[in-house]
Amino acid sequence: MKSIQKTFFTFTPLESKVVLYPFIYIALVVLMPRNGHWGDMECWKNWSSYIFHNGLENIYSSGTDYPPLYHYILSFFASTKENEGLIRDYIYELKYITLLFEFCSIFLLFKYIAKEHRLIFFIFILLNPGFLYNNFIWGQVDGILAFLLLACVISLINRKNTIALFLFVLAFNFKMQSIIYFPLVLFMLMYNISDFKGIKYSLYVLLAVTALQLLIIAPFITSDSIDKVLDVFINSVDKYPFLSMNAYNFWYWKFDKESIIIIDNVTWMNVTYKSWGLLAFFLSSIAALLPLFLICISNIFDKGVHSIKNLDLVFANAALITILFFFLNTQMHERYSHYALIFLAAYFAVTNNYFPFLLASFAYFLNMEGVLRMLNFPNYKVLLFNPNFIAGTYFSLILLLYYLIYKNSNFLQHVVHIKNSLLLKFNNSTAIKMNPFYESSKNESSK
Repeated sequence: MKSIQKTFFTFTPLESKVVLYPFIYIALVVLMPRNGHWGDMECWKNWSSYIFHNGLENIYSSGTDYPPLYHYILSFFASTKENEGLIRDYIYELKYITLLFEFCSIFLLFKYIAKEHRLIFFIFILLNPGFLYNNFIWGQVDGILAFLLLACVISLINRKNTIALFLFVLAFNFKMQSIIYFPLVLFMLMYNISDFKGIKYSLYVLLAVTALQLLIIAPFITSDSIDKVLDVFINSVDKYPFLSMNAYNFWYWKFDKESIIIIDNVTWMNVTYKSWGLLAFFLSSIAALLPLFLICISNIFDKGVHSIKNLDLVFANAALITILFFFLNTQMHERYSHYALIFLAAYFAVTNNYFPFLLASFAYFLNMEGVLRMLNFPNYKVLLFNPNFIAGTYFSLILLLYYLIYKNSNFLQHVVHIKNSLLLKFNNSTAIKMNPFYESSKNESSK
């Protein structure tokens, strides 16, 4: 944090006061706009009202396209109001709930920050316009999912595997985009393979995760609407089958404004644009995750006794997967790069390198404000709001993250380690079989 200290004042006298963080929260609540993106806010109003009148268990008869978990929050919000009119008039109070999760996300990172630097780190992350925009201005809820994903990754780092899987199940039931992090979660579970001692423990974890999933969907099973829940999971992917839904990514870069009206089943070389995007995301994700995968394999040969040391690699990987998903796939909304911000904040916390976080926040803010235009800047035709410039900024961030991941992962060292471990294992196995006592001992054991 020394680089930050050069730029900002030190708030040591204030930092000892527990009241300071609640004060910041209350100040943001007071300053928070009472509106947002009209479409999203209207959804919150309609779904909360429907739950108020018909119960949570019947929400999927309303036509909602959200997975179950956020409807629990809407149900809680509706229960605090006496009538539908109050629900609609005070729908902006949902922002207060998301803001709590955004605070908690930063608090999770305090363990990587020296106590005397935590306040300035908190202010630097939270008051960044890019970080605040999604909830504070737009009125979206991606800050909740960002918390669940960050908490999941940190739990895996701390070898709390069951808690991590619980959090991942919650994340998936919040928004389906969480599935893109499954390979990262899987590799980190491989890293922690020594914790899964025997079939009994593994079955316990599996049963616990299954029980949580059943608990989440239980109200919809009892109301005989589970088929509608499954329909949301299965058929929501192609709800907006266009090249871009205002995401200033590769497709907007290539087709400009036409990307929001071009259907993604149009073909090039007999392959649809959607398939090209998925293929590009698949291949680029393999390249992104390869260093972490090799580290996990190396740790298996070392009997999995080491805790995760490459925290910068884990957080950079999570951020890069997010940006690749946003940048290369079709049907992307402008908000889908949001989750990269908290992982880059984590990267900053463990490396002192704040530039990737600032670059991501810069591009994200410009994309969001370029679409919503809530701040009413006098001119949106300047270079900063040019979609090609913003897409180029995202592309620069992708290249930077690849560079940082491969530079800091000791890639070749792990390749050599795996090769030597495999050779040693093969040589030991061959030596045992060539031992003259091997066959006789084998025959004796069979008797």
